[in-house]
Amino acid sequence: MTEATSRPVAELEIDGDDLLVRGTRLANDRRGRLFFRSVLGATPTDEGWRCPRRRTAMSALVMRTYDWLESRGYQVIGERKVDEAVQRELERRRSFARTRDAAIALRSGESAYPFVAVDDTLASFGWSRQLLEHQRVAVAHALTAINAANFSVPGSGKTAAALAVAAIHLRQETVDMVVVVGPLACFEPWERETAACVGNRITVKRVRGSISRRQYIYDSIGSHQLLLLSYATAAADQEILREIFNGHRVMMIVDESHRIKKFRGGLWASALSELAGSARVRMVLSGTPMPQSGRDLFSQLNVLWPDRQLTGTPDAFASRIKSSFPSVISEVLPFTSRTPKSVLGLPPYVIKRHNVPLTGTQQEVYDLILNKFKQQLSDADTWKDKIETLKNARPLRLMQAAANPDLLNRSDSYFHVQRMDAEENPTLMERLAYFSSSNVPAKSLKALDIIREIASEGGKVVCWSNFIVNLDQFTELVRINTGLPTYQIDGRVPAGFDALHSQEPTREELPGESDTREGFITKFLATPGPAVLITNPASCSESISLHTTCHNAIYLDRTYDCALYLQSIDRIHRLGLSPGTKVTIHILLATIADDLTIDGLVDVALERKKAKMGELLEGAELAPIELAEDPLVDADGDESDLSALLRYLIGENN
Repeated sequence: MTEATSRPVAELEIDGDDLLVRGTRLANDRRGRLFFRSVLGATPTDEGWRCPRRRTAMSALVMRTYDWLESRGYQVIGERKVDEAVQRELERRRSFARTRDAAIALRSGESAYPFVAVDDTLASFGWSRQLLEHQRVAVAHALTAINAANFSVPGSGKTAAALAVAAIHLRQETVDMVVVVGPLACFEPWERETAACVGNRITVKRVRGSISRRQYIYDSIGSHQLLLLSYATAAADQEILREIFNGHRVMMIVDESHRIKKFRGGLWASALSELAGSARVRMVLSGTPMPQSGRDLFSQLNVLWPDRQLTGTPDAFASRIKSSFPSVISEVLPFTSRTPKSVLGLPPYVIKRHNVPLTGTQQEVYDLILNKFKQQLSDADTWKDKIETLKNARPLRLMQAAANPDLLNRSDSYFHVQRMDAEENPTLMERLAYFSSSNVPAKSLKALDIIREIASEGGKVVCWSNFIVNLDQFTELVRINTGLPTYQIDGRVPAGFDALHSQEPTREELPGESDTREGFITKFLATPGPAVLITNPASCSESISLHTTCHNAIYLDRTYDCALYLQSIDRIHRLGLSPGTKVTIHILLATIADDLTIDGLVDVALERKKAKMGELLEGAELAPIELAEDPLVDADGDESDLSALLRYLIGENN
């Protein structure tokens, strides 16, 4: 008897929405009863089991059953439909293994990629921009791994590299169109890079507007087109896009892919994973692929390989991340490329710290807030209680007082901070009531001096503040006192027209080009000579490039959120800086009688975090940044930040 015939036989048959499993030994297989009944929800039959498809695809049910039977030593046979499903899946697995092995060989140096062929193919397509060496390596990797993640640091030219990959696929007719899904802020960079690299050889279309407007765009698509969609649009138009993907050879690119990191129940993540299954080629791009934890990779990897070859089930992936994170990264690395910031050859930026004394009413307000914190802490007994009291008191209050006391007169919806209660401290409220009418914040005055100095040398400057009211007041101050072209961007300025309006917009309803974030940035960068951009990190810390003509930044205030701080610096310190360009970062630190305020503590904390986070954000290693799920936690400070603030408040700072 041969080895094949000595094995127990199991027969599979598809019956409607059920999979029938028959076998002479199945009835006596105790593990089989557990698997079929408990795992698959099957019911016993005279010859074996009837397994319902439930919410999974029949092909997935067939393969899950096939894999289990094979692992138990069964020889599996099946009818034609079963055999076809198994053979398709086995071929997908073999294809995945071949691709993985080729990518491993490339990364390890065992094989060399024919860069000359890449250059020749790009040239024949009409590519007109010289790729830097690290971009050529990223392109070679993407062409080898087929479905690839480019996790290079912010400002390294990921868009141009991905566009080069798309151009090669279009030239080789692997694909005939490209679909980019990302935040609205990425639309303009994709348009700009496409025009610079390939001119009109690829036509870019934004998919925006009402349902009828979007349908019109879909109906008019053709070859060599690049569609730009927001995550929300892609999710809303999932069925239409699936038809397009099935009717065309599509390369799908998800930009700022960490935005779809939601581990369970994310609408964007599930929609993009479903669409990815119908795409010929897939890429994800992110400079911060793991903002919180390794679990952030799950949805991004499932866009690359929608059959979950890299992840398995959510529970299995979460377990592996917790128990063996290095092994997960080892399996993922063949499909990822990452360029560290050190490779970019950028000159280091210069940080200039300016101590700004608080005097008069602003000093009085800060002292009153400080004393209020100390009083609240005196009612707490243990160190743990004091830390909890400090959290509830919101350290942001001190940052507001140091930046602009008038902020305490207003509620802040972003940070969920309410205006100061008039009954809580009458003396404080009296000071606040008259502050904005007769005082200018000390740091705002200092920033004006720095702006004038930069403008005298013909330079542009971006000014950062975390508080909307401060942006409004500082913008007015700059315009009145300098006369310089001044532009303000915050969350109230649209990145572009909302793609999900239910009605077709009229011409009057569409924001003018100058009324959008893109319009303001374009005007700021194109203004001859000095100009000022005033914004907040929450609005402009991603997908924005200012480095072409702006090389100075002023920080009116900073929170404990180091990731936003470093990402904001990347807006002016990124690939494309001209040789010899000096990038200067001006940090304003409030002081009282030469003593530090909360600004000094934030500065020390950010430098400490920068040492660690800078390696994660800018280094070659793939690792979680470990940001809080709630950005407000990062703004108010972690346990270490709060402990340092507590020591400062009780007079133990050394």
